[in-house]
Amino acid sequence: MKKALKYSFLLIAFSWTVYYGLTALWKDFFAQGGAPMLLLKSAYMLFPMLVALVLQAVGRERPSSTGLLRFRFSWTYLAGIFCVIAAVLLAIPLSALAPGVSMHYGAEQFISINGLEGAAAESVSAQLQALPAPMLLLSTVLSGVLAGCTINALFAFGEEYGWRNYMVSALRGESFLKAALVIGLVWGIWHAPLVLAGHNYPQHPVAGVAMMCVFCILAGIVELYFTLMTGSVFIAAVIHGNINAMAAMVVMFVIGGNDLTVGLTGLGGFLAFALVILALWIYDRRSGRNIMTSPVEC
Repeated sequence: MKKALKYSFLLIAFSWTVYYGLTALWKDFFAQGGAPMLLLKSAYMLFPMLVALVLQAVGRERPSSTGLLRFRFSWTYLAGIFCVIAAVLLAIPLSALAPGVSMHYGAEQFISINGLEGAAAESVSAQLQALPAPMLLLSTVLSGVLAGCTINALFAFGEEYGWRNYMVSALRGESFLKAALVIGLVWGIWHAPLVLAGHNYPQHPVAGVAMMCVFCILAGIVELYFTLMTGSVFIAAVIHGNINAMAAMVVMFVIGGNDLTVGLTGLGGFLAFALVILALWIYDRRSGRNIMTSPVEC
């Protein structure tokens, strides 16, 4: 546990210092948003790997010493991707259960939650009007899986090298639930500068920090389960990449509410992930794997 806490403190201190240092030093540059902020956010995703590699070098540990840097394709990867798709599809009707929210196909909710204006709002609206709902659903899932297994997974690996590789190794021997809670909480807190800047919860950035912690714990349980099942961090990167690729789809099919109640990172998404976790728990018990009830081993 001490090793995990040391890593968490150093990572958050380094990440926050670099983020706020750069945005203060080149305030006008990053105030433009768009490409500058996208570049910074992409670099931010690599910080967990960078800090982990530095600590491993200082401690004279080989990167492979975690035992989780091995890749061997199996059908389990498809099961992990299916869990993401299931969570996304479940989040649509579950989001509609919130007061003042209903299922509706259109760009209004997406434009509202993301604060789009002018040409950007018109472009999104025009694209949706030209694409029937079933086609959007299918194309988003297919393109999401493609992106989630390639470019998104590549950047997600920068994070997962820290979360589901270094930290899992550091928490070896702890219970599954304790490891999932610690990693998820640190993962959520680490996101704070991005959330406060309007990412994920632009309508409620302060409350969004707490919401992000809950989301990271729930999504982290799924990722940790498949990581321990396969003995590989790469499946976590694929699942993470698919989540990033498909998360925005939910708000295309609901209207009303806000970023705290709808979407994959809202209450609807939390319920969806809870159902996926319940299904994994039932499978875990019936299959005799007992990953969720055993100490973390890798």
